[in-house]
Amino acid sequence: MFQKLLCSASLAGLLVSGVALNARAPQQQPEPKQHTQQTKSAQGKVTDIASDKKSFTIEVNDGSSKHTMQFVLDANTQVQGRVSVGTDATVEFEPTPDGKNLAVSITPRTAQSPAPGR
Repeated sequence: MFQKLLCSASLAGLLVSGVALNARAPQQQPEPKQHTQQTKSAQGKVTDIASDKKSFTIEVNDGSSKHTMQFVLDANTQVQGRVSVGTDATVEFEPTPDGKNLAVSITPRTAQSPAPGR
């Protein structure tokens, strides 16, 4: 009987100390999701803007060849300034798992004036 009481008291002490240690342990916060994709950049002339304003196309000049790239926008896309068809723009984007290019930011490029004396 004395052994059962001693064993029960030891077990209860271990349980209480385990609960006390767990209560003092710092709570770990889940880490926020990080972008696994790297942001890329493209420059070109805006050739089309969808009527719903949720996608647009630019023509990119790669040396001697030109090709078009299509981008989609979401609520987090930042448009710096006014962009319309014919605007030269820089687009920062992230490729999505479904093969689309999600525009992170769109910035119109201003034509640089020639340096004086040239």
